[in-house]
Amino acid sequence: MHPLLDLDGLDFEAKARRISDHFLALHDHPSGIFYSLMKIDGDAIRPFQPSDFEGVTTFDFKGWRIKPAGSWEYRNNENSLTTAGYWLAAQVERYHVTGEADGRPGWMGKPYGFKLSDQTSGDQYLFAGWGLAAYLEIAPEADAARSREMLAGMADYWKGIDYKIFYLNHVWDNRKNLHAYNAIFVYLNTLAHQATGQEKYLTEAREFRAAGRWDQETTLDEWRREAATKDPHDWPPNRLVGDQLKPGEYLCWETTIHSLFAAVSAAGIHQMRPDILDRDGLARTLEKWLEPWTLGVEDDLLPYYFFLVNLNEGTWRPAPHTPKLPRSEWFLGQPGLSQTTERRWTEPLGRTLVTAMLAGEHSPAVANEAKSIARRIMAAINGTRMQWQIDPDGKQIAPDRSDVINTLSSEIPSSYVFSFWRGRRLGWW
Repeated sequence: MHPLLDLDGLDFEAKARRISDHFLALHDHPSGIFYSLMKIDGDAIRPFQPSDFEGVTTFDFKGWRIKPAGSWEYRNNENSLTTAGYWLAAQVERYHVTGEADGRPGWMGKPYGFKLSDQTSGDQYLFAGWGLAAYLEIAPEADAARSREMLAGMADYWKGIDYKIFYLNHVWDNRKNLHAYNAIFVYLNTLAHQATGQEKYLTEAREFRAAGRWDQETTLDEWRREAATKDPHDWPPNRLVGDQLKPGEYLCWETTIHSLFAAVSAAGIHQMRPDILDRDGLARTLEKWLEPWTLGVEDDLLPYYFFLVNLNEGTWRPAPHTPKLPRSEWFLGQPGLSQTTERRWTEPLGRTLVTAMLAGEHSPAVANEAKSIARRIMAAINGTRMQWQIDPDGKQIAPDRSDVINTLSSEIPSSYVFSFWRGRRLGWW
Protein backbone atom coordinates (compact mmCIF):
# COMPACT_ATOMS: atom_id res chain seq x y z
CA MET A 1 0.00 0.00 0.00
CA HIS A 2 1.27 3.45 -0.85
CA PRO A 3 1.92 5.48 2.34
CA LEU A 4 -0.58 8.11 1.16
CA LEU A 5 -3.35 5.53 1.47
CA ASP A 6 -2.14 3.96 4.71
CA LEU A 7 -4.09 6.22 7.08
CA ASP A 8 -5.90 3.81 9.38
CA GLY A 9 -5.18 4.39 13.06
CA LEU A 10 -3.64 7.83 12.59
CA ASP A 11 -4.92 10.87 14.48
CA PHE A 12 -5.92 14.04 12.63
CA GLU A 13 -2.48 15.65 12.65
CA ALA A 14 -0.67 12.45 11.71
CA LYS A 15 -3.00 12.07 8.71
CA ALA A 16 -2.38 15.67 7.64
CA ARG A 17 1.38 15.25 7.86
CA ARG A 18 1.32 11.84 6.13
CA ILE A 19 -0.62 13.36 3.21
CA SER A 20 1.68 16.40 3.07
CA ASP A 21 4.79 14.23 3.16
CA HIS A 22 3.76 12.24 0.09
CA PHE A 23 1.20 14.16 -1.99
CA LEU A 24 3.46 16.85 -3.46
CA ALA A 25 6.12 14.34 -4.49
CA LEU A 26 3.60 12.70 -6.83
CA HIS A 27 3.30 15.94 -8.77
CA ASP A 28 6.96 16.27 -9.66
CA HIS A 29 6.45 17.15 -13.32
CA PRO A 30 9.14 19.31 -14.98
CA SER A 31 6.53 21.89 -16.00
CA GLY A 32 5.49 22.49 -12.40
CA ILE A 33 1.91 21.71 -13.44
CA PHE A 34 0.04 19.41 -11.08
CA TYR A 35 -1.48 16.17 -12.17
CA SER A 36 -5.22 15.92 -11.63
CA LEU A 37 -6.25 12.33 -10.99
CA MET A 38 -3.59 9.66 -10.65
CA LYS A 39 -3.64 5.88 -11.01
CA ILE A 40 -3.26 3.64 -7.96
CA ASP A 41 -1.16 0.74 -9.21
CA GLY A 42 -0.41 -1.74 -6.44
CA ASP A 43 1.77 0.07 -3.93
CA ALA A 44 2.54 2.87 -6.40
CA ILE A 45 0.61 5.98 -7.45
CA ARG A 46 1.52 7.18 -10.94
CA PRO A 47 0.21 9.21 -13.89
CA PHE A 48 -2.28 7.61 -16.25
CA GLN A 49 -0.79 6.08 -19.39
CA PRO A 50 -2.24 4.73 -22.66
CA SER A 51 -2.26 1.13 -21.43
CA ASP A 52 -4.71 2.08 -18.66
CA PHE A 53 -7.35 2.60 -21.35
CA GLU A 54 -7.01 -0.68 -23.19
CA GLY A 55 -10.53 -2.12 -23.35
CA VAL A 56 -11.98 1.02 -21.75
CA THR A 57 -14.89 2.88 -23.34
CA THR A 58 -13.99 6.55 -23.65
CA PHE A 59 -15.69 9.60 -25.07
CA ASP A 60 -14.27 11.33 -28.12
CA PHE A 61 -13.05 14.91 -28.28
CA LYS A 62 -15.20 15.89 -31.24
CA GLY A 63 -15.56 19.63 -31.46
CA TRP A 64 -12.51 20.38 -29.33
CA ARG A 65 -10.22 22.87 -31.04
CA ILE A 66 -7.10 21.57 -29.26
CA LYS A 67 -7.40 17.87 -28.54
CA PRO A 68 -5.55 15.74 -25.97
CA ALA A 69 -3.53 12.88 -27.39
CA GLY A 70 -5.88 10.50 -25.60
CA SER A 71 -7.94 9.86 -22.50
CA TRP A 72 -4.84 9.42 -20.37
CA GLU A 73 -4.03 13.11 -20.88
CA TYR A 74 -7.62 14.02 -20.05
CA ARG A 75 -7.47 12.11 -16.73
CA ASN A 76 -4.00 13.46 -15.89
CA ASN A 77 -4.94 17.09 -16.37
CA GLU A 78 -8.72 17.52 -16.24
CA ASN A 79 -8.59 19.26 -12.84
CA SER A 80 -4.93 20.34 -12.68
CA LEU A 81 -5.87 23.91 -11.90
CA THR A 82 -8.17 22.75 -9.11
CA THR A 83 -5.53 20.47 -7.63
CA ALA A 84 -2.81 23.13 -7.67
CA GLY A 85 -4.97 25.92 -6.26
CA TYR A 86 -6.44 23.65 -3.60
CA TRP A 87 -3.02 22.47 -2.49
CA LEU A 88 -1.68 26.02 -2.36
CA ALA A 89 -4.59 27.09 -0.12
CA ALA A 90 -3.98 24.07 2.11
CA GLN A 91 -0.28 24.82 2.46
CA VAL A 92 -0.95 28.46 3.33
CA GLU A 93 -3.12 27.20 6.21
CA ARG A 94 -0.22 25.06 7.37
CA TYR A 95 2.13 28.05 7.13
CA HIS A 96 -0.15 30.17 9.31
CA VAL A 97 0.14 27.55 12.06
CA THR A 98 3.67 26.25 11.69
CA GLY A 99 5.62 28.72 9.57
CA GLU A 100 6.52 25.79 7.31
CA ALA A 101 6.40 26.77 3.62
CA ASP A 102 5.81 24.29 0.81
CA GLY A 103 4.19 24.14 -2.61
CA ARG A 104 5.22 24.42 -6.28
CA PRO A 105 2.06 25.11 -8.24
CA GLY A 106 1.66 25.62 -11.97
CA TRP A 107 -1.19 27.69 -13.30
CA MET A 108 -2.96 26.59 -16.48
CA GLY A 109 -6.54 25.69 -17.28
CA LYS A 110 -6.90 21.94 -17.85
CA PRO A 111 -3.45 21.51 -19.42
CA TYR A 112 -3.95 18.16 -21.13
CA GLY A 113 -0.58 16.66 -21.94
CA PHE A 114 1.01 19.53 -19.96
CA LYS A 115 0.40 21.95 -22.83
CA LEU A 116 -2.16 24.50 -23.94
CA SER A 117 -5.79 23.46 -24.21
CA ASP A 118 -9.00 25.42 -24.67
CA GLN A 119 -11.01 23.57 -22.01
CA THR A 120 -11.69 25.22 -18.68
CA SER A 121 -14.54 25.97 -16.26
CA GLY A 122 -15.41 28.52 -13.63
CA ASP A 123 -14.72 26.15 -10.76
CA GLN A 124 -11.15 25.66 -11.99
CA TYR A 125 -10.70 29.41 -11.68
CA LEU A 126 -12.25 29.39 -8.23
CA PHE A 127 -9.58 27.07 -6.88
CA ALA A 128 -6.80 28.97 -8.62
CA GLY A 129 -8.11 32.29 -7.34
CA TRP A 130 -8.56 30.90 -3.84
CA GLY A 131 -5.02 29.57 -3.76
CA LEU A 132 -3.54 32.81 -5.08
CA ALA A 133 -5.58 34.93 -2.68
CA ALA A 134 -4.43 32.82 0.26
CA TYR A 135 -0.83 32.98 -0.96
CA LEU A 136 -0.95 36.78 -1.15
CA GLU A 137 -1.19 36.83 2.64
CA ILE A 138 2.31 35.41 2.98
CA ALA A 139 3.97 35.86 -0.43
CA PRO A 140 7.22 37.76 -1.00
CA GLU A 141 6.61 40.90 -3.04
CA ALA A 142 7.85 39.50 -6.34
CA ASP A 143 5.43 36.59 -6.10
CA ALA A 144 2.67 38.85 -4.77
CA ALA A 145 2.97 41.14 -7.79
CA ARG A 146 2.69 38.18 -10.14
CA SER A 147 -0.27 36.82 -8.17
CA ARG A 148 -2.12 40.12 -8.44
CA GLU A 149 -1.43 40.21 -12.15
CA MET A 150 -2.84 36.70 -12.55
CA LEU A 151 -5.97 37.51 -10.56
CA ALA A 152 -6.69 40.51 -12.77
CA GLY A 153 -6.01 38.44 -15.87
CA MET A 154 -8.51 35.78 -14.76
CA ALA A 155 -11.29 38.34 -14.38
CA ASP A 156 -10.36 40.01 -17.69
CA TYR A 157 -10.49 36.67 -19.50
CA TRP A 158 -14.02 35.84 -18.39
CA LYS A 159 -15.27 39.36 -19.08
CA GLY A 160 -13.69 39.21 -22.53
CA ILE A 161 -15.60 36.05 -23.51
CA ASP A 162 -18.82 37.29 -21.88
CA TYR A 163 -18.63 34.30 -19.53
CA LYS A 164 -19.35 31.84 -22.35
CA ILE A 165 -17.15 28.81 -23.00
CA PHE A 166 -17.32 25.75 -25.21
CA TYR A 167 -17.42 22.97 -22.62
CA LEU A 168 -17.04 19.35 -23.74
CA ASN A 169 -19.78 19.38 -26.38
CA HIS A 170 -21.84 22.53 -25.91
CA VAL A 171 -21.68 26.27 -25.30
CA TRP A 172 -21.98 27.03 -21.59
CA ASP A 173 -23.28 30.49 -20.76
CA ASN A 174 -22.16 30.99 -17.18
CA ARG A 175 -24.23 34.13 -16.77
CA LYS A 176 -27.34 31.96 -16.68
CA ASN A 177 -26.24 30.15 -13.52
CA LEU A 178 -27.45 32.21 -10.56
CA HIS A 179 -26.12 29.94 -7.83
CA ALA A 180 -22.61 28.64 -7.14
CA TYR A 181 -21.08 29.79 -10.41
CA ASN A 182 -22.52 33.27 -9.99
CA ALA A 183 -20.81 33.38 -6.58
CA ILE A 184 -17.54 32.35 -8.20
CA PHE A 185 -17.65 35.31 -10.60
CA VAL A 186 -18.50 37.75 -7.82
CA TYR A 187 -15.46 36.37 -5.98
CA LEU A 188 -13.09 36.50 -8.97
CA ASN A 189 -14.00 40.08 -9.77
CA THR A 190 -13.74 41.10 -6.13
CA LEU A 191 -10.29 39.52 -6.02
CA ALA A 192 -9.29 41.45 -9.14
CA HIS A 193 -10.50 44.70 -7.57
CA GLN A 194 -8.60 43.92 -4.39
CA ALA A 195 -5.48 43.23 -6.44
CA THR A 196 -5.64 46.31 -8.68
CA GLY A 197 -7.99 48.86 -7.14
CA GLN A 198 -9.70 49.24 -10.51
CA GLU A 199 -13.41 50.05 -10.20
CA LYS A 200 -14.37 48.09 -13.31
CA TYR A 201 -13.92 44.84 -11.37
CA LEU A 202 -16.02 46.04 -8.45
CA THR A 203 -18.76 47.11 -10.87
CA GLU A 204 -18.71 43.65 -12.45
CA ALA A 205 -18.82 41.97 -9.03
CA ARG A 206 -21.83 44.03 -8.00
CA GLU A 207 -23.69 43.26 -11.23
CA PHE A 208 -23.24 39.52 -10.71
CA ARG A 209 -24.16 39.87 -7.05
CA ALA A 210 -27.40 41.65 -7.92
CA ALA A 211 -28.43 38.77 -10.19
CA GLY A 212 -27.28 35.91 -7.97
CA ARG A 213 -29.49 33.83 -5.68
CA TRP A 214 -26.80 31.80 -3.90
CA ASP A 215 -27.35 33.49 -0.52
CA GLN A 216 -31.02 32.48 -0.68
CA GLU A 217 -31.18 29.07 -2.34
CA THR A 218 -29.25 26.11 -3.73
CA THR A 219 -29.93 24.38 -7.02
CA LEU A 220 -32.31 22.03 -5.19
CA ASP A 221 -34.26 25.01 -3.89
CA GLU A 222 -34.47 26.31 -7.46
CA TRP A 223 -35.94 22.98 -8.57
CA ARG A 224 -38.55 23.20 -5.81
CA ARG A 225 -39.38 26.78 -6.74
CA GLU A 226 -39.84 25.94 -10.40
CA ALA A 227 -41.49 22.52 -9.97
CA ALA A 228 -44.97 23.92 -10.50
CA THR A 229 -44.16 25.29 -13.94
CA LYS A 230 -41.43 23.01 -15.30
CA ASP A 231 -41.47 19.39 -16.40
CA PRO A 232 -38.78 17.36 -14.53
CA HIS A 233 -37.88 15.78 -17.86
CA ASP A 234 -36.57 19.18 -18.94
CA TRP A 235 -33.63 18.53 -16.58
CA PRO A 236 -31.24 16.80 -19.04
CA PRO A 237 -29.65 14.25 -16.64
CA ASN A 238 -33.12 12.87 -15.83
CA ARG A 239 -33.14 11.09 -19.18
CA LEU A 240 -30.54 8.66 -17.83
CA VAL A 241 -33.20 7.20 -15.52
CA GLY A 242 -35.98 7.06 -18.12
CA ASP A 243 -39.31 5.62 -17.00
CA GLN A 244 -37.94 4.68 -13.57
CA LEU A 245 -38.24 8.31 -12.45
CA LYS A 246 -41.03 8.79 -9.92
CA PRO A 247 -43.20 11.94 -9.72
CA GLY A 248 -41.27 14.81 -8.17
CA GLU A 249 -37.86 13.16 -8.59
CA TYR A 250 -34.72 14.70 -10.03
CA LEU A 251 -31.45 12.92 -10.74
CA CYS A 252 -28.56 14.42 -8.80
CA TRP A 253 -25.20 14.23 -10.51
CA GLU A 254 -22.68 16.71 -9.10
CA THR A 255 -25.69 18.75 -8.01
CA THR A 256 -25.28 18.96 -4.26
CA ILE A 257 -21.48 19.26 -4.28
CA HIS A 258 -21.34 22.87 -5.43
CA SER A 259 -21.41 23.74 -1.74
CA LEU A 260 -17.67 24.42 -1.61
CA PHE A 261 -17.90 26.74 -4.62
CA ALA A 262 -20.50 28.89 -2.88
CA ALA A 263 -18.87 28.65 0.56
CA VAL A 264 -15.32 29.60 -0.45
CA SER A 265 -16.57 32.37 -2.73
CA ALA A 266 -18.89 33.80 -0.08
CA ALA A 267 -16.24 33.74 2.65
CA GLY A 268 -13.75 35.46 0.37
CA ILE A 269 -16.23 38.09 -0.78
CA HIS A 270 -17.18 38.93 2.80
CA GLN A 271 -13.55 39.17 3.88
CA MET A 272 -12.77 41.69 1.13
CA ARG A 273 -16.06 43.52 0.67
CA PRO A 274 -18.57 43.16 3.52
CA ASP A 275 -20.63 45.79 1.73
CA ILE A 276 -21.29 43.22 -1.01
CA LEU A 277 -21.94 40.35 1.42
CA ASP A 278 -22.38 41.22 5.07
CA ARG A 279 -21.87 38.93 8.05
CA ASP A 280 -25.48 37.80 8.17
CA GLY A 281 -25.47 37.11 4.43
CA LEU A 282 -22.32 35.01 4.77
CA ALA A 283 -23.80 33.01 7.65
CA ARG A 284 -27.02 32.46 5.72
CA THR A 285 -25.13 31.32 2.62
CA LEU A 286 -23.03 28.81 4.54
CA GLU A 287 -26.04 27.42 6.39
CA LYS A 288 -28.00 27.08 3.16
CA TRP A 289 -25.25 25.18 1.31
CA LEU A 290 -24.27 22.92 4.22
CA GLU A 291 -27.84 21.81 4.90
CA PRO A 292 -28.25 19.25 2.05
CA TRP A 293 -24.93 17.49 2.66
CA THR A 294 -26.55 14.20 3.74
CA LEU A 295 -28.42 13.78 0.44
CA GLY A 296 -26.88 10.83 -1.35
CA VAL A 297 -24.77 9.96 1.71
CA GLU A 298 -25.51 7.04 4.01
CA ASP A 299 -23.88 6.27 7.36
CA ASP A 300 -20.93 4.64 5.61
CA LEU A 301 -19.84 8.09 4.32
CA LEU A 302 -19.37 6.74 0.81
CA PRO A 303 -21.52 9.12 -1.26
CA TYR A 304 -23.48 7.87 -4.25
CA TYR A 305 -22.39 9.23 -7.62
CA PHE A 306 -26.03 9.16 -8.77
CA PHE A 307 -29.07 9.54 -6.54
CA LEU A 308 -32.65 10.72 -6.86
CA VAL A 309 -34.17 13.49 -4.74
CA ASN A 310 -37.94 13.59 -4.36
CA LEU A 311 -38.89 17.25 -4.13
CA ASN A 312 -42.43 16.41 -3.02
CA GLU A 313 -41.32 14.32 -0.04
CA GLY A 314 -37.87 15.70 0.77
CA THR A 315 -36.38 12.21 0.55
CA TRP A 316 -33.72 10.58 -1.60
CA ARG A 317 -32.83 7.13 -2.89
CA PRO A 318 -29.92 5.68 -4.82
CA ALA A 319 -30.48 5.84 -8.56
CA PRO A 320 -31.33 2.44 -10.07
CA HIS A 321 -28.92 0.47 -12.21
CA THR A 322 -30.23 1.44 -15.64
CA PRO A 323 -29.44 0.07 -19.11
CA LYS A 324 -26.66 1.80 -20.97
CA LEU A 325 -27.87 4.36 -23.50
CA PRO A 326 -26.50 4.43 -27.05
CA ARG A 327 -23.51 6.71 -27.49
CA SER A 328 -25.59 9.37 -29.26
CA GLU A 329 -27.64 9.83 -26.08
CA TRP A 330 -24.83 10.05 -23.53
CA PHE A 331 -25.16 13.16 -21.37
CA LEU A 332 -22.32 15.57 -22.25
CA GLY A 333 -20.94 12.84 -24.48
CA GLN A 334 -19.43 11.12 -21.44
CA PRO A 335 -19.37 7.30 -21.10
CA GLY A 336 -19.65 7.78 -17.33
CA LEU A 337 -22.96 9.54 -17.96
CA SER A 338 -24.42 6.85 -20.20
CA GLN A 339 -26.32 5.09 -17.40
CA THR A 340 -26.89 5.26 -13.66
CA THR A 341 -25.54 2.74 -11.17
CA GLU A 342 -24.93 2.58 -7.42
CA ARG A 343 -21.27 3.44 -7.67
CA ARG A 344 -19.80 5.73 -5.02
CA TRP A 345 -17.32 8.62 -5.09
CA THR A 346 -15.56 10.80 -2.58
CA GLU A 347 -15.54 14.40 -3.85
CA PRO A 348 -18.69 15.26 -1.82
CA LEU A 349 -16.80 14.44 1.38
CA GLY A 350 -14.03 16.92 0.62
CA ARG A 351 -16.39 19.66 -0.43
CA THR A 352 -18.67 19.17 2.57
CA LEU A 353 -15.62 19.17 4.83
CA VAL A 354 -14.44 22.60 3.64
CA THR A 355 -17.98 23.98 3.72
CA ALA A 356 -18.39 22.72 7.28
CA MET A 357 -15.11 24.31 8.31
CA LEU A 358 -16.25 27.69 7.02
CA ALA A 359 -19.74 27.30 8.51
CA GLY A 360 -18.22 26.40 11.87
CA GLU A 361 -16.20 29.60 11.74
CA HIS A 362 -18.79 32.05 10.41
CA SER A 363 -22.30 30.69 11.09
CA PRO A 364 -23.12 30.74 14.82
CA ALA A 365 -26.49 29.03 14.34
CA VAL A 366 -24.89 25.86 12.95
CA ALA A 367 -21.34 26.18 14.31
CA ASN A 368 -21.48 23.18 16.64
CA GLU A 369 -23.17 20.98 14.04
CA ALA A 370 -20.68 22.06 11.38
CA LYS A 371 -17.70 21.27 13.61
CA SER A 372 -19.20 17.85 14.34
CA ILE A 373 -19.63 17.16 10.61
CA ALA A 374 -16.04 18.17 9.96
CA ARG A 375 -14.73 15.91 12.72
CA ARG A 376 -16.81 13.01 11.46
CA ILE A 377 -15.53 13.32 7.91
CA MET A 378 -11.91 13.80 8.98
CA ALA A 379 -12.13 10.71 11.18
CA ALA A 380 -13.50 8.72 8.23
CA ILE A 381 -10.84 9.71 5.68
CA ASN A 382 -8.73 6.62 4.98
CA GLY A 383 -7.19 4.81 2.03
CA THR A 384 -10.58 3.97 0.56
CA ARG A 385 -11.88 7.52 0.83
CA MET A 386 -8.70 8.90 -0.71
CA GLN A 387 -9.85 7.29 -3.97
CA TRP A 388 -11.98 8.96 -6.60
CA GLN A 389 -14.65 6.35 -7.38
CA ILE A 390 -15.53 3.12 -5.61
CA ASP A 391 -17.45 0.02 -6.69
CA PRO A 392 -19.05 -1.25 -3.45
CA ASP A 393 -19.97 -4.73 -4.71
CA GLY A 394 -18.00 -5.14 -7.93
CA LYS A 395 -21.18 -4.77 -10.01
CA GLN A 396 -21.54 -1.01 -10.40
CA ILE A 397 -18.60 -0.11 -12.62
CA ALA A 398 -18.30 -2.13 -15.81
CA PRO A 399 -14.90 -3.51 -16.86
CA ASP A 400 -14.77 -1.03 -19.74
CA ARG A 401 -14.89 1.82 -17.18
CA SER A 402 -12.06 0.50 -15.02
CA ASP A 403 -10.12 3.73 -15.44
CA VAL A 404 -12.24 5.44 -12.75
CA ILE A 405 -11.37 3.01 -9.94
CA ASN A 406 -8.05 2.64 -8.15
CA THR A 407 -7.60 6.34 -8.82
CA LEU A 408 -6.34 8.94 -6.33
CA SER A 409 -8.87 11.70 -5.73
CA SER A 410 -7.82 15.13 -6.95
CA GLU A 411 -9.57 16.86 -4.02
CA ILE A 412 -9.57 14.74 -0.86
CA PRO A 413 -5.86 15.20 -0.01
CA SER A 414 -6.05 19.00 -0.16
CA SER A 415 -9.44 19.26 1.52
CA TYR A 416 -8.14 17.23 4.46
CA VAL A 417 -4.87 19.16 4.83
CA PHE A 418 -6.60 22.53 4.48
CA SER A 419 -9.24 21.61 7.04
CA PHE A 420 -6.82 20.19 9.57
CA TRP A 421 -4.62 23.29 9.60
CA ARG A 422 -7.53 25.73 9.51
CA GLY A 423 -9.03 23.89 12.48
CA ARG A 424 -5.71 23.99 14.30
CA ARG A 425 -5.46 27.73 13.62
CA LEU A 426 -8.95 28.20 15.05
CA GLY A 427 -8.14 26.08 18.10
CA TRP A 428 -10.68 23.35 17.30
CA TRP A 429 -8.17 20.50 17.70
